[in-house]
Amino acid sequence: MKFRKLTAAAITIVMLFSSQSIFAAPQENTQEYSGEFEVFRSIADFVANNYIDDSYTIEDIMKKGLSELLENDEQLLIELLKATLESMDDYSEFYTPEEFKKFQEQLNKTFYGIGVSVKQMESGYIEIVGFPSGSDNAQKAGFEVGDKIVKVDGNDVTGLDLQSVRDRLVGEEGTTVAVTVLRDGKEIELTAQRIATNDRTVAGAVLKGDIGYIQILTFGLKTDEEFAEQLDVMREKGVKKIILDLRNNGGGVVNAAIGIAELIVPKGKIIDVKYRQPEYNATYNSQLEKKEFDFAVLVNSHTASSAEILASAIQDSGAGKLVGETTFGKAVIQNTYTTVSSAIKLTTGKYITRNGKEINKVGLTPDIEVKDTISGVDMNEFTAFDYTTRTSCGFRSNNVKSAKEKLKLLGIYEGDTENDMLDTGFRNVLKEFQRQNDILAYGVLDVVTQETIDDIISKVEITDNKQFETAYELLGGNVDNLE
Repeated sequence: MKFRKLTAAAITIVMLFSSQSIFAAPQENTQEYSGEFEVFRSIADFVANNYIDDSYTIEDIMKKGLSELLENDEQLLIELLKATLESMDDYSEFYTPEEFKKFQEQLNKTFYGIGVSVKQMESGYIEIVGFPSGSDNAQKAGFEVGDKIVKVDGNDVTGLDLQSVRDRLVGEEGTTVAVTVLRDGKEIELTAQRIATNDRTVAGAVLKGDIGYIQILTFGLKTDEEFAEQLDVMREKGVKKIILDLRNNGGGVVNAAIGIAELIVPKGKIIDVKYRQPEYNATYNSQLEKKEFDFAVLVNSHTASSAEILASAIQDSGAGKLVGETTFGKAVIQNTYTTVSSAIKLTTGKYITRNGKEINKVGLTPDIEVKDTISGVDMNEFTAFDYTTRTSCGFRSNNVKSAKEKLKLLGIYEGDTENDMLDTGFRNVLKEFQRQNDILAYGVLDVVTQETIDDIISKVEITDNKQFETAYELLGGNVDNLE
């Protein structure tokens, strides 16, 4: 409110004085500024022309005012710096130390856990199946492969889905967490410190028909190494055709994309990078004499930046075809500059594709355009609730079977959907679902819980994945073989 009054008063002052010929003729400027800034500038101009000390210029007065305003106000300085960087374009940013740490963690898929690889087994238990390479944190704490996690910080987690248990294991760096595991029929409580751990940014599988599938979630510092590992797997299994999924990949580390292109793109240019200072311009090339794999690359409107670098190199070089939708169109590059107390991400360059295309705000056009269609869930595919009876732990009913089918679709339950028994594990699943949806969390499948489950299911949208099927057929696969 004070700011609005100040602005109104300032505008009034400007109007009063503007009728007098006291302002210097405005210099021609094509840059548009906000009305508030123009008020600030006009008053500074008036002061410069009328203050008793004529040594002050308009720039001096504006600097003096800003300096006075920002003195001893760190938060206001941060807001000014953020506004300054964000006014340049959609990608330049100012980071506080905490924000920059989170930015790096997100880029490299870093989280703070105990250093275990876990999987939800058919029994419903979350079981430790391994330890990330380079980390012995969990092993030193006493964890072993095959341990079943039953409690985290004293809270029962049996029956919870994988993500829910993982969320409880993850926390602030350096903190400790007590984990109770089931080993040889006995519960053992172990305590471990949370350490920095990286999620993998690349996943892969071999599909029927000897067609490979590799998904790149983002481009982190080690993404090219992870991709190379997946290629080794494909070679070992005799795979020569690969679906490369870059959908919803917003980019990341440019060097990682270039490193991957060097592994799969035939000899020649990958991209040209142009900077404001020509001496920094660079051309990145592949030295691969002959392509080893044929690719069908899945792209959509969220495929951007580094992902577009890789996709364009594959398309322009003939190493594969793009399948899906026109990509986002981000062909500008940001450099990050760090200081003791902050960091700046600034747009400093742009890239041009192998065939000389500038795709910023344009995107890449796929060779085969196809959209995934979205539809609602067919409720007739599930066992129906009766909306009248309630089922408690230790009892059977078709309502339990219905709940298991629907909660499995939602990713909340991972067990057997044919079993109509409400056992202890499923009771815990229901309790967690009830807690998350603000209904009485007591693990009984009552009418309110049935109605809540169906209400959520009715709003779920199912994607038919036509893009994936098209890519699979392009490489010679038969979609009837897909599960």
